[in-house]
Amino acid sequence: MGLLEPALRVVPFSGRDTEMADLTTWAGGAETIRARLLTGLGGSGKSRIAVELSARLSRRRWRSVWLDPADEPGDVAEACRGPRVLVVVDDAASFPRLDHQLGAIRKADAGRVRVLLLARTGREWWTRLRWASPLWADPVTVPTSIVHIGPPALTPDRMVRNAVAAFAPRLGVPVPDLVVCDLPADADPPRFGDVHAAALAVLAERDEAEAEAVVDVARGPAALLDQERNRWEDTDAVVARALLCGDRRDLPDRLAELHVARTLQAAPGMTEVCTARITSAEAFEAAMFAFRLDVDTPAVTGAGRLTAALLERVIPQLSDDPAHLEGVLRLFPARPAPTGQASDVASRLVTALAADDGQDTTTLAEALGAWARALEETGRSDDALEPAERAEAMWRRITAADPLRYRVALWRAMRDLAVVSFGSGRDEQFEALVDETVSAWSSVPEAEAVWTDPELAWGLYSLELTTRPADVDAARWYHERAVAILRDLVAQDPVAYEETLARVQANLLLLVNRGRPAEALDGLRESVAIRRRLARDRPDAFERHLAYSLSNLSHALAALGAAAEALAAGQEALALRRRAVRKAAASGRGGAPRLRFELAWSLSGVGVLLSEQGRPHEALSLEEEALTIRRELAREAPDRYREMLATSCSNLGVTYSRLGRFGDALCLEQEAVGIRRELVRNFSAGRHRQHLARSLSNLGVRYSDMGRTEDAVEPTREAVSLMRQVVRDDRRQHLPDLATALANLGATLTDLSRAQEAVGPLHEAVGALRDLSRESPQKHLPGLASALTALAVALGEQRRYASAAAAAREAVRIRDRLAATDQRRFGDDLARSVRVLAGIEALLPQRGSRNGHYIAARSERV
Repeated sequence: MGLLEPALRVVPFSGRDTEMADLTTWAGGAETIRARLLTGLGGSGKSRIAVELSARLSRRRWRSVWLDPADEPGDVAEACRGPRVLVVVDDAASFPRLDHQLGAIRKADAGRVRVLLLARTGREWWTRLRWASPLWADPVTVPTSIVHIGPPALTPDRMVRNAVAAFAPRLGVPVPDLVVCDLPADADPPRFGDVHAAALAVLAERDEAEAEAVVDVARGPAALLDQERNRWEDTDAVVARALLCGDRRDLPDRLAELHVARTLQAAPGMTEVCTARITSAEAFEAAMFAFRLDVDTPAVTGAGRLTAALLERVIPQLSDDPAHLEGVLRLFPARPAPTGQASDVASRLVTALAADDGQDTTTLAEALGAWARALEETGRSDDALEPAERAEAMWRRITAADPLRYRVALWRAMRDLAVVSFGSGRDEQFEALVDETVSAWSSVPEAEAVWTDPELAWGLYSLELTTRPADVDAARWYHERAVAILRDLVAQDPVAYEETLARVQANLLLLVNRGRPAEALDGLRESVAIRRRLARDRPDAFERHLAYSLSNLSHALAALGAAAEALAAGQEALALRRRAVRKAAASGRGGAPRLRFELAWSLSGVGVLLSEQGRPHEALSLEEEALTIRRELAREAPDRYREMLATSCSNLGVTYSRLGRFGDALCLEQEAVGIRRELVRNFSAGRHRQHLARSLSNLGVRYSDMGRTEDAVEPTREAVSLMRQVVRDDRRQHLPDLATALANLGATLTDLSRAQEAVGPLHEAVGALRDLSRESPQKHLPGLASALTALAVALGEQRRYASAAAAAREAVRIRDRLAATDQRRFGDDLARSVRVLAGIEALLPQRGSRNGHYIAARSERV
């Protein structure tokens, strides 16, 4: 097992020429101090690269210093004296005093110092160093960079053969003939640590009588660990507990994590057994171990869930020592998971620090910010507002005394407050904070980009959220700029930034709502793919986010007319959100408004899709449940949820109508119109006028369903008038709704024997729907067929039988194609169009005669 130790350099170093050339160049330069974070998953070769760099630089008379977590800052400063010093910090995230240790380097009498930090991810601890460590405190900024280790430039076969050739002499065995198993087609590239473990395992247990050795890289660490376990005197549980609590047993990290994961997964209750009666110091060690699992779970089915289970067990056993609480808290990512533990640690730290003196301190400001993020993530935006505001105000005061050192911390606090403001419905505060922060982040020197690019990407994403509906191109520019920055960040630290990229891509729903769903589809699919992979083994952390991406993808697919795929994505999102609510209820926070809002969103979305696909009976219970939830939310916070309540009233009204419950449908649409009229009076947002117009158009249809056709005219005319206003602002987004309102107005006037007035709106609706159908036929062909049928009836009423027959024939052709793909959904529509066409053709002039009868058909509404 010791042969895997990177410092021994048993296996010749190879496959990293690009990385070594880059690091060698980085070590040069005239600056006094340079710092670099090198990220990579466990076993990828970070430590070996640092060892090799140290060896190569030593030949150029550099001295290497490998820091230990227990090193005193003064000793660090003394160790760094000299003309050329390389400082290596392995597993930097676990150094509780890293900020002070790095700050001490400033006091060293050194020529050139290069600081190489190794970690699996940066996340919060790395960003925090910018203001927490005096290393970056003075006007001479330390050049700082991040780089990620990619797959090695060697094939698995070559890596195995190199390792076997190196290990065999050390073990005193001959080099065997090798057969290297192929990896699955969808497997990630192998890591050096896994390959070396597989080679060592085969050599250690090989029978010399065997002609060849079969090396299975996929189970290399597991095979080596199985051999090691046979030599242990203690049980698996005892060893796992020791590993959790700080006794590493000379196992490489990846093998230690694999053993803990397999042991805790082996039997229910094992997590509790291994964490029972541990001291507060051991609880701190176990929490740090859990975070390494969260970043880099070994290949054990379901092991990703261990992070939440371990933290749930050990965090209550942490003492209220601020150093321990702070050390654990700074490892939580920006969107903490599991959020319950983050909130608990942060609130305890705030209490402990406030009890000391209550003065402005960076630690207290950081704790307040972490508390606000955790509360916001659990859907408790209103509760998060107070700590977010306190954190932002405290950072403003701290930054005023030292702007260069603390401005990044202030901008992050402003970002956190903006997120909470957005979640709690304070749109004006959100927009003001976004404008201020983006302006600040855009003005910093290029040397600060390593710290500010993540914040700038978020700011651009937020600007996209705040653009006016008509400014689609501006929103698209903000989005593309944010994605470009995030792709660079993912290349540097995928663990920290992949989820952020997925979040920004999920925001492409804005393009869908603005009438450009085709442009959003690829980004939404990427968002789903990233989050599906992240959620596969860490459901507690990522399932809610996956549901969000799936829901938005469903909306985009529906806008393109891909009904079946849209329904599948929407139903998956609904299942995930039901599960989230159940889990929250089990933990005592099932009533969180955010979770109920998201559940209602999915219930409503799936209900609408089912109703539109001719399955109103299946849609009914879902839409009624959505309406119930939204009524409750609207009672609790009317300004935030009444718009969604109106949407549910309108959607359920349509479904009631399809089920023949016309009176219930009319009451709900009247309620929706009332809510939306009030929103238009109280707010100037164009979306309220658009939604009011939709409800008015629906109200006209509901009146017609009840036989009150005369009552339908006024709301339908008002709908057309409002839609003409919003179409002037953004034709592409609102043209479908205008076409619907025009078609409904024409049908209503036809039913009142006012066909002459009806033909104009119907012709306009048909023209608009023709244009829309060319771009998105699946979505708009059904509406075009309905409008053509209504136009045929109106033309027939005017005895313009030839034109009427042409419109009716086109409607039949369209519906015939649609019914061929979905008979249940479009079969009845086709039958109606056929009846209208038959009635018109029966009235066409024959042999010069002219029939004076009218068409006996009620007009059709979209």
